Amino acid sequence: MLYLSEFSWVNSAIGMMLPILLAQRSITQVPEIEAIIVVFCIIFYLIIGCFWYEIYEKLNVENAWFAWIPILNIYITFVAGDEENPVLWTILSLIPCISIIAEIKWIIAWVKIFNKLEKSPWLLLICIIPFAALFVFGYVALS
Repeated sequence: MLYLSEFSWVNSAIGMMLPILLAQRSITQVPEIEAIIVVFCIIFYLIIGCFWYEIYEKLNVENAWFAWIPILNIYITFVAGDEENPVLWTILSLIPCISIIAEIKWIIAWVKIFNKLEKSPWLLLICIIPFAALFVFGYVALS
């Protein structure tokens, strides 16, 4: 289940995996499929983390390793996007309903990041397609 809110597929991969690991719910009745989903989520998290880390390194952002840590990766995006009050926006992104405003601000931060890297911010629209974010952030990180 990928959430378009948060615009952060890394956090949603963790959000999808956590209940399975805590045995609160079952996505399927087949444990093997759940194991595959967990492995897939971990791989997805690692790949996106690598790409975001590379992007922050290109921008010479201090503490680029925050890209690996959930919630801090939202903060470092606000920092890299030169948004004012990144701590406030990160906290607001965790509050239901109010998070919609913070998510819009997060997308604006990504637009600024893409502009800094001289990439078209229109590429972000491709991220609406499930799993396309891998290719978009991979392209930006590796080019």
